[in-house]
Amino acid sequence: MPSIANEGKLRSLRPGDRLNYHGIDWRVIEYNTYKDRYGYETEEWLLQWDTRKEYYLLREIDPQNPESAVNWYLAEPIKNAKIYLPDSQDNITNQLWHDMQHQEMPYPELKMFGQVYFFESRTEGTYEEGKDETSRITWDYWDTTHEANLALEAWPNGDLHIYSTKLVNITAFSIAHKNPQNSWWLRALRVSLGTAGLLLLLVGCSMFIFG
Repeated sequence: MPSIANEGKLRSLRPGDRLNYHGIDWRVIEYNTYKDRYGYETEEWLLQWDTRKEYYLLREIDPQNPESAVNWYLAEPIKNAKIYLPDSQDNITNQLWHDMQHQEMPYPELKMFGQVYFFESRTEGTYEEGKDETSRITWDYWDTTHEANLALEAWPNGDLHIYSTKLVNITAFSIAHKNPQNSWWLRALRVSLGTAGLLLLLVGCSMFIFG
């Protein structure tokens, strides 16, 4: 079972930090969150290695699966994916975005790279990237062992993102470098200095107005 201490360290990761996984140092490029109205939530860290390879580290809370309330995943974006129905040779990738955005019934089974995945859940919620928010529809498919996941994301701008995802044990991760700019005490100091500066400004304005 993952240690709470290690989980807390991973959740504190922000852009500029680095972590090690199986001997490779990954740099954190982005940190974003996603949630829907039913209590489903994810935290997402975009990891990059040598500017060529990117993965997402995901922390998921799914109220529909209370027996495993919190799960961690590593998701690989799939470029130029070809997705099929199990008994067909027709590539349906280009029509998936339309089906998802127009509330069509999810396909019971899909096939990618010769592997068959079975539909499990659909979520629609708010994706937060910094101060920006947008909506996202996700269809999740799993293999029979429930260890390999196919995730489809339909975005309002017409983009369809496809990921091959697997469960990971976070004890395999370690913090390689923590950006001092992301330290909690430095953030607290900034807030304190900002508050002090505002108070001084208010005092100065009061003295100018009232003498």
